[in-house]
Amino acid sequence: MPSIFPSHTSIDKPFVEKLANGLKSVGVNVWFDKWEIKVGESITWKIEHGIRENEFLGIVLSPEALNSEWVKSELGAGWVKQMSTRKVVALPILYRDCDIPLFLRDRKYADFRSDYQSGFSELAAVLGIKHTEAISEDNWRKFVRVRGANWQKFRETEFEKLVTILVNRAIEYNWSTWVAGKKKPYSITLTVFVDKIRRESITIKLMPKTHAYLATLKDAINPNDLTTSDFVIYVGLY
Repeated sequence: MPSIFPSHTSIDKPFVEKLANGLKSVGVNVWFDKWEIKVGESITWKIEHGIRENEFLGIVLSPEALNSEWVKSELGAGWVKQMSTRKVVALPILYRDCDIPLFLRDRKYADFRSDYQSGFSELAAVLGIKHTEAISEDNWRKFVRVRGANWQKFRETEFEKLVTILVNRAIEYNWSTWVAGKKKPYSITLTVFVDKIRRESITIKLMPKTHAYLATLKDAINPNDLTTSDFVIYVGLY
Protein backbone atom coordinates (compact mmCIF):
# COMPACT_ATOMS: atom_id res chain seq x y z
CA MET A 1 0.00 0.00 0.00
CA PRO A 2 1.52 3.38 -0.99
CA SER A 3 2.20 5.96 1.68
CA ILE A 4 2.73 9.72 1.63
CA PHE A 5 3.77 12.49 3.97
CA PRO A 6 2.07 15.77 2.90
CA SER A 7 4.41 18.66 3.72
CA HIS A 8 2.40 21.86 4.14
CA THR A 9 1.99 25.10 6.03
CA SER A 10 -0.77 25.64 8.57
CA ILE A 11 -2.77 28.02 6.35
CA ASP A 12 -3.19 25.21 3.81
CA LYS A 13 -4.28 22.63 6.40
CA PRO A 14 -8.00 22.55 5.41
CA PHE A 15 -7.01 21.63 1.84
CA VAL A 16 -4.46 19.08 3.06
CA GLU A 17 -6.98 17.45 5.40
CA LYS A 18 -9.45 17.10 2.53
CA LEU A 19 -6.67 15.61 0.39
CA ALA A 20 -5.56 13.28 3.17
CA ASN A 21 -9.10 11.98 3.70
CA GLY A 22 -9.53 11.49 -0.05
CA LEU A 23 -6.27 9.56 -0.41
CA LYS A 24 -7.06 7.46 2.63
CA SER A 25 -10.46 6.57 1.19
CA VAL A 26 -8.84 5.08 -1.94
CA GLY A 27 -6.30 3.02 -0.03
CA VAL A 28 -3.29 5.31 0.53
CA ASN A 29 -1.59 5.50 3.92
CA VAL A 30 -1.34 9.19 4.77
CA TRP A 31 0.87 10.64 7.51
CA PHE A 32 -1.05 13.78 8.48
CA ASP A 33 0.30 15.71 11.45
CA LYS A 34 -3.16 16.39 12.88
CA TRP A 35 -3.72 12.63 13.10
CA GLU A 36 -0.24 11.50 14.07
CA ILE A 37 1.15 13.96 16.63
CA LYS A 38 -0.34 13.66 20.11
CA VAL A 39 -0.10 16.11 23.01
CA GLY A 40 3.31 15.89 24.66
CA GLU A 41 5.06 14.23 21.75
CA SER A 42 8.11 15.74 20.05
CA ILE A 43 6.96 17.44 16.84
CA THR A 44 10.46 17.32 15.38
CA TRP A 45 11.00 13.62 16.02
CA LYS A 46 7.52 12.65 14.83
CA ILE A 47 7.96 14.58 11.57
CA GLU A 48 11.40 13.08 10.99
CA HIS A 49 9.94 9.61 11.55
CA GLY A 50 7.06 10.38 9.19
CA ILE A 51 9.36 11.50 6.38
CA ARG A 52 11.68 8.54 6.88
CA GLU A 53 8.98 5.86 7.04
CA ASN A 54 6.70 7.04 4.23
CA GLU A 55 7.38 6.26 0.59
CA PHE A 56 6.61 9.71 -0.79
CA LEU A 57 6.86 13.30 0.37
CA GLY A 58 4.06 15.41 -1.05
CA ILE A 59 5.08 19.08 -1.23
CA VAL A 60 1.92 21.22 -1.06
CA LEU A 61 2.98 24.35 -2.94
CA SER A 62 1.61 27.78 -2.12
CA PRO A 63 3.16 31.22 -1.47
CA GLU A 64 3.00 30.70 2.30
CA ALA A 65 4.45 27.20 2.09
CA LEU A 66 7.57 28.44 0.32
CA ASN A 67 8.15 30.93 3.15
CA SER A 68 7.65 28.32 5.86
CA GLU A 69 10.79 27.13 7.63
CA TRP A 70 9.07 23.83 8.46
CA VAL A 71 8.26 23.16 4.82
CA LYS A 72 11.79 24.12 3.78
CA SER A 73 13.24 21.68 6.34
CA GLU A 74 10.90 18.88 5.24
CA LEU A 75 11.68 19.56 1.59
CA GLY A 76 15.41 19.39 2.36
CA ALA A 77 14.95 16.08 4.18
CA GLY A 78 12.97 14.71 1.26
CA TRP A 79 15.64 15.78 -1.20
CA VAL A 80 18.36 14.05 0.83
CA LYS A 81 16.24 10.89 0.95
CA GLN A 82 15.64 11.07 -2.80
CA MET A 83 19.35 11.44 -3.54
CA SER A 84 20.34 8.59 -1.23
CA THR A 85 17.69 6.15 -2.47
CA ARG A 86 17.88 7.28 -6.13
CA LYS A 87 14.10 7.05 -6.27
CA VAL A 88 11.52 9.76 -6.86
CA VAL A 89 10.37 10.78 -3.39
CA ALA A 90 9.27 14.43 -3.65
CA LEU A 91 5.92 14.90 -5.38
CA PRO A 92 4.97 18.53 -6.14
CA ILE A 93 1.33 19.32 -5.32
CA LEU A 94 0.45 22.73 -6.76
CA TYR A 95 -2.36 24.07 -4.60
CA ARG A 96 -2.03 27.79 -5.35
CA ASP A 97 0.05 29.86 -7.75
CA CYS A 98 3.57 30.41 -6.47
CA ASP A 99 7.21 30.52 -7.54
CA ILE A 100 8.06 26.81 -7.75
CA PRO A 101 11.53 25.96 -6.32
CA LEU A 102 14.20 25.48 -8.97
CA PHE A 103 14.85 21.80 -8.38
CA LEU A 104 11.10 21.05 -8.67
CA ARG A 105 10.46 23.08 -11.83
CA ASP A 106 11.30 20.24 -14.19
CA ARG A 107 9.01 17.89 -12.28
CA LYS A 108 5.45 17.19 -13.36
CA TYR A 109 3.17 18.42 -10.61
CA ALA A 110 -0.35 17.49 -9.59
CA ASP A 111 -2.31 20.65 -10.36
CA PHE A 112 -5.12 21.38 -7.90
CA ARG A 113 -5.45 25.10 -8.72
CA SER A 114 -8.61 25.00 -10.80
CA ASP A 115 -9.82 21.40 -10.75
CA TYR A 116 -9.50 19.42 -7.53
CA GLN A 117 -10.59 16.07 -9.01
CA SER A 118 -8.14 16.38 -11.90
CA GLY A 119 -5.26 17.08 -9.52
CA PHE A 120 -6.38 14.25 -7.26
CA SER A 121 -6.42 11.81 -10.18
CA GLU A 122 -2.91 12.89 -11.25
CA LEU A 123 -1.53 12.40 -7.76
CA ALA A 124 -3.31 9.09 -7.23
CA ALA A 125 -1.96 7.75 -10.53
CA VAL A 126 1.63 8.37 -9.36
CA LEU A 127 0.79 6.49 -6.16
CA GLY A 128 -0.44 3.53 -8.21
CA ILE A 129 -4.13 4.05 -7.51
CA LYS A 130 -6.41 3.35 -10.46
CA HIS A 131 -9.71 4.16 -8.78
CA THR A 132 -9.60 7.82 -7.77
CA GLU A 133 -13.25 8.23 -6.88
CA ALA A 134 -13.47 8.62 -3.12
CA ILE A 135 -15.35 5.82 -1.37
CA SER A 136 -18.69 6.84 0.08
CA GLU A 137 -21.94 5.28 1.25
CA ASP A 138 -23.24 5.70 -2.30
CA ASN A 139 -20.48 3.88 -4.19
CA TRP A 140 -18.67 1.52 -1.78
CA ARG A 141 -19.71 -1.53 -3.79
CA LYS A 142 -17.39 -0.40 -6.60
CA PHE A 143 -14.41 -0.90 -4.30
CA VAL A 144 -15.03 -4.35 -2.81
CA ARG A 145 -12.38 -5.87 -5.07
CA VAL A 146 -9.91 -3.00 -4.79
CA ARG A 147 -6.98 -4.01 -2.62
CA GLY A 148 -6.52 -1.76 0.39
CA ALA A 149 -9.82 0.08 -0.08
CA ASN A 150 -11.54 0.50 3.28
CA TRP A 151 -15.08 -0.10 2.02
CA GLN A 152 -16.24 -2.22 4.97
CA LYS A 153 -16.99 0.75 7.22
CA PHE A 154 -19.38 2.15 4.61
CA ARG A 155 -21.19 -1.20 4.46
CA GLU A 156 -21.56 -1.04 8.25
CA THR A 157 -22.91 2.50 8.12
CA GLU A 158 -25.36 1.69 5.34
CA PHE A 159 -26.78 -1.31 7.19
CA GLU A 160 -27.03 0.63 10.45
CA LYS A 161 -29.07 3.32 8.69
CA LEU A 162 -31.35 0.70 7.17
CA VAL A 163 -31.89 -0.91 10.57
CA THR A 164 -32.71 2.47 12.11
CA ILE A 165 -35.33 3.16 9.43
CA LEU A 166 -36.92 -0.29 9.77
CA VAL A 167 -36.95 -0.27 13.58
CA ASN A 168 -38.59 3.16 13.63
CA ARG A 169 -41.24 1.94 11.21
CA ALA A 170 -41.72 -1.23 13.27
CA ILE A 171 -42.33 0.82 16.40
CA GLU A 172 -44.87 2.93 14.52
CA TYR A 173 -46.85 -0.14 13.40
CA ASN A 174 -46.27 -2.23 16.53
CA TRP A 175 -44.11 -4.86 14.82
CA SER A 176 -41.32 -6.76 16.51
CA THR A 177 -37.75 -6.68 15.17
CA TRP A 178 -34.65 -8.83 15.60
CA VAL A 179 -31.24 -7.96 14.22
CA ALA A 180 -28.90 -10.90 13.69
CA GLY A 181 -25.58 -11.03 15.51
CA LYS A 182 -22.10 -12.03 14.39
CA LYS A 183 -23.23 -15.54 13.48
CA LYS A 184 -25.26 -14.26 10.51
CA PRO A 185 -24.58 -10.55 10.18
CA TYR A 186 -26.39 -7.93 8.13
CA SER A 187 -29.90 -9.32 8.45
CA ILE A 188 -33.03 -8.12 10.23
CA THR A 189 -36.41 -9.74 10.78
CA LEU A 190 -39.69 -7.86 11.17
CA THR A 191 -42.65 -9.79 12.55
CA VAL A 192 -46.31 -8.85 12.96
CA PHE A 193 -49.11 -10.87 14.56
CA VAL A 194 -52.10 -10.73 12.23
CA ASP A 195 -54.31 -12.21 14.94
CA LYS A 196 -53.81 -14.14 18.18
CA ILE A 197 -52.58 -17.22 16.31
CA ARG A 198 -51.26 -16.18 12.92
CA ARG A 199 -48.11 -14.15 12.36
CA GLU A 200 -46.24 -12.95 9.29
CA SER A 201 -42.62 -11.98 8.94
CA ILE A 202 -40.12 -10.65 6.48
CA THR A 203 -36.37 -10.88 6.81
CA ILE A 204 -33.97 -8.72 4.83
CA LYS A 205 -30.32 -9.65 4.41
CA LEU A 206 -27.31 -7.95 2.84
CA MET A 207 -25.76 -10.81 0.91
CA PRO A 208 -22.01 -11.37 1.41
CA LYS A 209 -21.06 -12.02 -2.23
CA THR A 210 -23.34 -9.78 -4.29
CA HIS A 211 -23.72 -7.06 -1.64
CA ALA A 212 -27.35 -6.73 -2.66
CA TYR A 213 -30.34 -6.96 -0.34
CA LEU A 214 -32.48 -10.09 -0.59
CA ALA A 215 -35.58 -10.95 1.43
CA THR A 216 -37.56 -13.98 2.53
CA LEU A 217 -41.14 -14.35 3.78
CA LYS A 218 -40.32 -17.59 5.58
CA ASP A 219 -41.76 -17.61 9.07
CA ALA A 220 -39.12 -16.57 11.58
CA ILE A 221 -38.62 -14.30 14.54
CA ASN A 222 -34.85 -14.66 14.82
CA PRO A 223 -32.91 -14.15 11.54
CA ASN A 224 -30.21 -16.47 12.87
CA ASP A 225 -32.65 -19.35 12.30
CA LEU A 226 -32.65 -18.80 8.53
CA THR A 227 -30.17 -20.01 5.93
CA THR A 228 -28.74 -18.14 2.97
CA SER A 229 -30.79 -20.25 0.56
CA ASP A 230 -34.00 -18.94 2.15
CA PHE A 231 -33.40 -15.50 0.65
CA VAL A 232 -34.85 -15.49 -2.86
CA ILE A 233 -36.65 -12.16 -3.19
CA TYR A 234 -34.48 -9.44 -4.70
CA VAL A 235 -34.94 -6.12 -2.91
CA GLY A 236 -32.10 -4.17 -4.51
CA LEU A 237 -29.33 -1.91 -3.31
CA TYR A 238 -29.81 0.58 -0.51
